[in-house]
Amino acid sequence: MSQEILDAVVAAVARQKNIPPATIKPETSLEQIGISSLDAITIVYEIEDAFDVEVPNDKLESLKTVQDIVDGVAELMDAGG
Repeated sequence: MSQEILDAVVAAVARQKNIPPATIKPETSLEQIGISSLDAITIVYEIEDAFDVEVPNDKLESLKTVQDIVDGVAELMDAGG
């Protein structure tokens, strides 16, 4: 399941920043690829819709890498959304 989440996050980031998905790795920092806080919110909304979860706003600030988003969504899904 986390691979599915990773694929969705990578696709969302690639669309948001108009960059090739292959250039985005789990350890890639959001800052490294120019993700602003507004970009991050847009990406998280897309992931929330895709996986029917809701990421608490206070968690958004702690998202530093692509893997952080994946882990956060996986955790929410394990907890039942």
